[in-house]
Amino acid sequence: MERNMKEMRGSTSDIISNLPQSVKETILVCLPIQDAVRTSVLSKKWRYIWTKLPRLVFDDNFCRESTRKTKTELMMTIYQVLLLHRGPIPKFILNLSRLESCSEINQLILFLSNNGIQEFALLIRKGDPYKLPSSLFSCEQIRCLRLRSCVFKSPPEVKGFSRLLELVLYEVVVTADILSSLISSCPLLEKLSLKRSGNLDSLEINAPNLRFLCCGVPKRLPNSLNNLKTLKLFFVCFEEVNEISVILCLIRSSPNLEKITVVAPSTETVVVIYPVLELLEIKDWSGVSLNQLQVVQLGGLYGTRSELKFIKLLLAISPVLETMFIQTDSEKVVDEGLRILNEVTISTLVTSSRNQI
Repeated sequence: MERNMKEMRGSTSDIISNLPQSVKETILVCLPIQDAVRTSVLSKKWRYIWTKLPRLVFDDNFCRESTRKTKTELMMTIYQVLLLHRGPIPKFILNLSRLESCSEINQLILFLSNNGIQEFALLIRKGDPYKLPSSLFSCEQIRCLRLRSCVFKSPPEVKGFSRLLELVLYEVVVTADILSSLISSCPLLEKLSLKRSGNLDSLEINAPNLRFLCCGVPKRLPNSLNNLKTLKLFFVCFEEVNEISVILCLIRSSPNLEKITVVAPSTETVVVIYPVLELLEIKDWSGVSLNQLQVVQLGGLYGTRSELKFIKLLLAISPVLETMFIQTDSEKVVDEGLRILNEVTISTLVTSSRNQI
């Protein structure tokens, strides 16, 4: 019996050890990097498989067993992995929740620039933004670049990334001129995502192959819409950040509005998210006044906090407002929401009376 068990174990070991190289690499790619390294002790045939992995991911799974390590110790661990790695590294992701900006990242990017990097993600989560080194722009084969909390300053001799297909910038410090120049120097660019990155109100995008664009809405348009008197918007979801951002941008950019109509869609699910409430804070509207606005029509409301804040905002910036008409579906509006809307209606009538006096 014991002999049979040994034979079975030996047989299983041979099956695992004799797997095709491509299958072994596929298995290791699915593992956290530290677990992939540990497979080197399985047998001689597994010893160096991990050193040829085309994809290196250093995220919170990587450092789950080293929570007490300093950022310098973490970087040294990453260096050790890179020094033992053999061959090109097409994909590299550094996304640690404890990672702060540090000079050690410069050497890491320099190493990757000499090892065929095609997809690079650097997501800084803590501390000051990281200043990108010039070595990043020598990554001629890069096809996908994702950056978070970085300072993007390209040297004048850089012509861009000739093979770049996707660019994602989140909380990146960059001027509109530099970004416009970079985009125009990436002739193959297909996807561009800009979130909370610099003051890009006047960004010029010259990308003939662009298929996907995601960007934050500016607070106001570069040029005011002085001749716009009536603004009508339908199917507006007050819980969607992008939709509310567009509305507020149009209102800020239209100082001579006389009438505003906003109709929400008839939906059963209403979930208010905090970023929307932040956008509607009255304190951020100092210096904005709709001195010509006389009529506001709001339809399809449910009495949510975001809707209430929007109403209060319009009341605060419209000194000559005469009429605010609020239409709700009494069968769908919850009791609390209906009570809130009634209170707002009363306050609106009081405000209108004072304006007439």
